[in-house]
Amino acid sequence: MIIFGVRKISEKLSKILLFLLLLLIPTQLGRHFWFDWSLVLGIRIDYLSFILYLIDLIWLALFVIEIFCHGRIKNYIKNNFLNFKTLLIIGFVIVNILIAENFMVAGYKWLRIWQLIWFIWYVNKNKRLVGQFLEKIIPIWIILESFLAIGQIFKSGSLNGIWWWLGERKFSFNTIGIAQMSVIGNGLVRAYGTFSHPNSLAGFLLVSLILWWKYKGEILNKIFWWGVFWFALIAIILTGSRTIWILTLISLFWFFWNNFKEIKNKGKGIFLLSVLLVLLFKIIIFNNYFGNILSGWDENGWIKRGQLNLAAIEMIKRSPVFGVGAGNFLVNLPEFQKNNQIFWLQPVHNIFLLWISEMGFLGLGIIIWSLRFYFVHKKIDTKYLWMLGIIVLSGMVDHYWLTLPQNMWLLALVLGLI
Repeated sequence: MIIFGVRKISEKLSKILLFLLLLLIPTQLGRHFWFDWSLVLGIRIDYLSFILYLIDLIWLALFVIEIFCHGRIKNYIKNNFLNFKTLLIIGFVIVNILIAENFMVAGYKWLRIWQLIWFIWYVNKNKRLVGQFLEKIIPIWIILESFLAIGQIFKSGSLNGIWWWLGERKFSFNTIGIAQMSVIGNGLVRAYGTFSHPNSLAGFLLVSLILWWKYKGEILNKIFWWGVFWFALIAIILTGSRTIWILTLISLFWFFWNNFKEIKNKGKGIFLLSVLLVLLFKIIIFNNYFGNILSGWDENGWIKRGQLNLAAIEMIKRSPVFGVGAGNFLVNLPEFQKNNQIFWLQPVHNIFLLWISEMGFLGLGIIIWSLRFYFVHKKIDTKYLWMLGIIVLSGMVDHYWLTLPQNMWLLALVLGLI
């Protein structure tokens, strides 16, 4: 009876911890620990620092309860470690860490990867419960981030106060390196929410909205549903993320095409979307009349991204099999940007080049092999495929799905739910 009572309590506690973990995914409240291995050229690099987040403490409690209190540790070890595939991956991880120039960064990065892999497994085992929680939690994500985004635009900087406890960083329009845009000649900060960059927030919001659509269902006549929809759309616009703007337009067309099938002349919708995409393309690429209405992005953005791509390709050439080590792209970057006129200490803005440069083609092969076994014989919902498409396309021009905590947790969540 005592054992039964303890197990019942632990199961209730697991549900509470899971709910809190999901609720806190968009936050980044944490404590940085700055060790020597977190520096590049004497500069503190957030991507390399050891960070203990609030969400990590909740994850750790959930992990301990799941593995020890539920008596599943033997089965977990047997099913997840005592097989050829896992031993092969462990061997690769050890080599990848040992060959890294900064093996502490590589080891820490692999701990983060393992944490997310376990989360994927746990979500996959509790899909129904996670879905029930997400139906309530995602609107909270979207509404809070949208209110914060609107407030940041009006204040032209961070709101501080209680928002700091959710992970908002302090900034103003004049902060060095802050992301900006211009509307009719008026300079504006781009909305950050509780994220490290507006692009990261935009990608998170778009995927979250589609994920909520998946679990909330086709309730197009409900005021609350449309309220959450418009909050998300407004926040995405305020982030100034041009890539996500395009993907949002395409997603909106796909959404209305699938939900308003009674529209007789869908050709009008295709024409309208085409016009919107052309206009947005002109805003992004060309310096013309539209640029006078909406502009102000980093003029050297594409040049810097191109240089990072070239640096990643050179790293891949140097170590094509095992890569330069997990998390070690930035550690090696100064060596590959010696002759650049513009030095930009950022991860390469392409998740495929980032992964291959750090993990090598062997690492790419392992992830493809693992995903093949993961997806085999599964009939995947179209909405999940759409979310993965957004992640892949946005990941072609940015890195946040593999480097920033909120996006990495969301990616793991989506993979676990498939």
